[in-house]
Amino acid sequence: MYRVTAEYAKNNFNEVIERASNDSGGVVIVQENKSFILISQEELEALVETAELLQDSSLLSDIEESREEYQKGETLTMDQVFS
Repeated sequence: MYRVTAEYAKNNFNEVIERASNDSGGVVIVQENKSFILISQEELEALVETAELLQDSSLLSDIEESREEYQKGETLTMDQVFS
């Protein structure tokens, strides 16, 4: 993750925004003893969606069940799934 001071971010705003939009994880902006994260809207939406999915206990149970089936070798081919 790219880290800059608040002063640097202020003086190089376009560069910092470009990095935040291109780098996964965004940019950490440090001011005194506080840190802030600048990320793209797309990345924020993905994080929010992931957090919402992780709160769905039914979905998490389904994922765990699928992992167990995979580890046991209980899998289907693409043809079996879509036929």
